[in-house]
Amino acid sequence: MSSGFVESLHYKVRARVNALTTLQESHDELYEKYLDEKRALEAKYRDLYAPLYVKRAGIVKGAEDVDATPGEDDDETEEAPVGIPDFWLCALRNHEIFEQQITEKDEPALKFLNDITCTPLQDLPVDEKKKEEEDDDDEEEEEDDEPQRGFRLDFHFDENPYFSNEVLSKSYHMVDEEDPILESAEGTDIEWAQGKNLCVKVLRKKPKKGDKKGKPITKTEKADSFFNFFSPPDVPGEGDDLTEEEAEQLQDFMEMDYEMGAIIKEKIIPDAISWFTGEAKQDEDDSDYDDEDDDDESEDFDEDDEDDDSDDDAPARGRGRGKAKSKAPAGADDGEKPPECKQQ
Repeated sequence: MSSGFVESLHYKVRARVNALTTLQESHDELYEKYLDEKRALEAKYRDLYAPLYVKRAGIVKGAEDVDATPGEDDDETEEAPVGIPDFWLCALRNHEIFEQQITEKDEPALKFLNDITCTPLQDLPVDEKKKEEEDDDDEEEEEDDEPQRGFRLDFHFDENPYFSNEVLSKSYHMVDEEDPILESAEGTDIEWAQGKNLCVKVLRKKPKKGDKKGKPITKTEKADSFFNFFSPPDVPGEGDDLTEEEAEQLQDFMEMDYEMGAIIKEKIIPDAISWFTGEAKQDEDDSDYDDEDDDDESEDFDEDDEDDDSDDDAPARGRGRGKAKSKAPAGADDGEKPPECKQQ
């Protein structure tokens, strides 16, 4: 709806504005073609990457082996473990965000993690797409024909004593495929074995003294665990009222939740071997130090300028901006460096 602004302009200016509008329309048409080609190129390389990821999974699980020559210090009589033990546990733990999320109690369960895969929602098989749509209770009927936007992470596990699920999934539904705006997320309901739920802690209170028939009182509370990753909060509907504090907490949680998913999708999965060895972690640490050094030099330079401000002829200079850091999970110690992954 026009505000009347353009109509109020001089007729020659209006003609120029109309000419620019026509140019913008041409630009938008080209941009849509760019997006189509970009999607096609991404799909092409996903197909090319796929067999490499399958081969990697086979080596990690021990389904496929490689030729190996012992070194001078290697004991040929020592029995070799199957595959690469703790591969994904180490890869995840070597990233500072997941090092903060993975607890000691999580580690034995994550030793059974044998692969992590990522699939765009629009590439899911038809039956799985329908399931995703059925699980999205807030989806509007008129949007049913629109393609799914976002991605799904699948965590594949060997049989283990903690839960019966072979795959734990986390789906991220995006508002727009070009902008990282999270609409909603959902995860697998974990089918925990009796007494093995890592996401809760059981508190027991002894009966009062003298109460011989009294039974211990037990209650459960939510516990810190990496596996809370699969239980994101529900996004409230339009009729649900949130306080400003609740809305901010939800926003912060969703931002951190998406950041974790994006790191797995864009960093951990494509370069898992470098995260396993710690090389990728070292590269990120070096990059952070370089940025901090640049900031320190900029601040020193600005301080010198401030000292020179006593000279009336010296022009004033602005301070350099510091590097914005990603938000860490609550309770994280920013000064503590995550330990290196220890090979078992």
